[in-house]
Formats: sequence, structure tokens, C-alpha cells
Amino acid sequence: MANPALLAEWFPDYELKAPRMRGESVFYRNLEEQLDGRRSGRSVYTIRRNEPAPNSTDFSTLDFLGLTHNGLVRQQFLDELAANPKFYLGAGGSRLLNGNSPYADMLEKEIAEFHGGEEALLFGSGFDANVALFEVIPRPGDVIVFDELVHASMHDGMQRSLALNRRAFKHNDVDSFREVLAEISETQELIKKGQRTVIIAVESLYSMDGDCSPLKELVKVAKEIFPEGNAQFVVDEAHTTGVFGKQGRGYVNELGLQHEIAIRMHTCGKALSCNGGELFL
Repeated sequence: MANPALLAEWFPDYELKAPRMRGESVFYRNLEEQLDGRRSGRSVYTIRRNEPAPNSTDFSTLDFLGLTHNGLVRQQFLDELAANPKFYLGAGGSRLLNGNSPYADMLEKEIAEFHGGEEALLFGSGFDANVALFEVIPRPGDVIVFDELVHASMHDGMQRSLALNRRAFKHNDVDSFREVLAEISETQELIKKGQRTVIIAVESLYSMDGDCSPLKELVKVAKEIFPEGNAQFVVDEAHTTGVFGKQGRGYVNELGLQHEIAIRMHTCGKALSCNGGELFL
């Protein structure tokens, strides 16, 4: 049970402000009326310092390896900056126009080579990478099949996708996955003719449940039902980057499935203790 003192600190009783703002601009008064709804329900959330208590274990952190406080990593970062004096501190524009840099090109090449991929593309976050991927890659007539517990970023991307046919299967349930693929293979004419693709979205490790995808089994089923290769996987490796696979290459690498997965998404903001996300194929 939560400590009453802690609850009182995080959700204190607030004084309502809107009633005292009759002479103020309607813009600010309306804002305070909205906030008063939360104040009255003790549901106002504020940004606060959140360092764990001394000698405690932090079960909420995404800094899996504790590298954000590692002096060796910090020094390597500073050494990298010193070794690249022409490194751009800001892009200055979109990469499609004037915001690209030799360093970004070099980094993407190194990332692709490290993961055994052909190409890599950097993003501001793993969330952004997933949204962009599912907004851009699926075509009209494609079908997106996804585990029912995939991350919200995938759902945001799917909502913007041109592929309007989306089917969920039960979490980590290979039989449910087989049923969904079989139904698609029988009912979707463009898929049956090999003119469109089934794009399968899963995570390598699901953070809320802590379980891994039965990826080998899913790949086997997909190849059985679509032997021509028009079922392809997208794997979100956000929670396995840095902790699974050879030198932290991820879950797909650990299972030896690098050549079976079309696109992998890795994020840098968890075990790697920095910012950004990357897609590679």
C-alpha cells in the first residue's frame, strides 16, 4: 500500500484559481478552469526531481545498464567530440534540404555495419522512428498484422498509414497468429496474387509484461502460409538493445534471425544511455 505521506506530496489539495480570475483574460481564465477540474480531483501532475532514495532500487528506470552515470562513457563522448572538431551542434534544417552532415552519414553507416544491415536511418527517438515507419512503408492494399500489446508508437504510425486493413493477434499466441494469417491469405486478393504485403509488427520484449516474442515460431508460420515472401516482419527492439545479442545487438541477433526480419527498430534512450532511435534493414 502506498505511503500516505508520499501520496500527499504527489497529489496535494490545491486551491481553485478560476473563481478569483473574473477580471482576467478569458484565455487564462479558461486555462485555469480546465486545471481546476484536475485540482478538484487531485489529479494535477507536475514535473519534479525524481532521483531514487539512497540505498533503494529503482524499478522504473529505463537506464538498464546504469550507463547514464558512467564516467567512462561520458569521457568517450567528450573524446569523440574532440576527435571531430567539425561536428555540427545543430542541423540547421531538414536533412532533405540543408541539414545533413558527414558525421550523420558516417554514423548511420557504422550502425548498419554493426547490426549487419544494408542501411540505417537515424531519428530523434524510437517513438518517432516507429511512427515514421508505419506511416510511410505500408501501401494501400497491404495488411498490417500486429501483436495486440505492441507499443503506442506503432499504433500512432498505423493510424496515419495508407494500409487501412489492420489485424491484431492475441499476445504472443502463435495459434492466433496462424489463424489471422490464414484468414488473410484466403480473403485478400492482392495478397493472394503476391501483389501486396503482409507487414507483421511485434516487439522483441514487451516492457509491461516482461516477456519476449516467440519470434522464431512466428517467422516459421509466416513462411509456411506465405512461402513467396510477401509476409515481412518489423521488430521493435527498444527493450533488448544493449542487453540481448552479441555486444548488445538485440534479440533478433541473439536468435540468429537477422536475415529473416525486414526492418528492426533500435532505440538509444534506454540501455545505451543517450537519445535517438534508428531503423535499419
